[in-house]
Amino acid sequence: MYRIRPLASVGMDSSAATRAALIEAAAPLFGAQGFEATRTREIADKAKANVSAINYHFGSKMGLYQAVIKKQSEAMNDSFPLETDSVRGGDPASRLHWLVLNMLRRALSNCDDRLKVCLREFVEPTEALDFLVKEIVSQQFGIMQAVVSAVLGREAREDELHRFTVSVVSQCFYYGLAEPLLTRLGVGIPQTDAEIEALAEHITRFSLAGLRASARSAEA
Repeated sequence: MYRIRPLASVGMDSSAATRAALIEAAAPLFGAQGFEATRTREIADKAKANVSAINYHFGSKMGLYQAVIKKQSEAMNDSFPLETDSVRGGDPASRLHWLVLNMLRRALSNCDDRLKVCLREFVEPTEALDFLVKEIVSQQFGIMQAVVSAVLGREAREDELHRFTVSVVSQCFYYGLAEPLLTRLGVGIPQTDAEIEALAEHITRFSLAGLRASARSAEA
């Protein structure tokens, strides 16, 4: 398992600036080309740094890749949080709508490619996937499960809760992951905030109906 070298160990001066420049330079290259095809020389040249700086700051190219994933994920979570303290205090339907809306914003918004490396890792996994799941995805998935459980309003088996949660989330990410396929089928991909909001309303209503029907069936 690769470990990202802590920032504290390299100071906060020009060394920290080099570290930040390497992450900034690597992100679009990893997103466009993938981990294997991206060369360390290419990253270093773009960052105006020595190739050796990658090993110094991150231990390896994989360490740098993980640092990019971590930074992009944190930026996405800050911009489009799946839950906030105020939302958590609302009713389950409102919490579900917020979750769906921000999942769609992550998948569809023009947000400086902040999710591109993570999405590539989902469909073309490397050994960094374990890092991504442990450091980022597991906590986010826990939020999704908590919201779905609140809508259900009952105790659900783990396998049930997994199915319900994946059913909700997959409706959101399919629009982003399968965009080339959907456009060829004539399916419109939301582009504006209003279009994303309209799709969020649809997915929320659809999901609420399914989850509530499941709850009624369990009670019966």
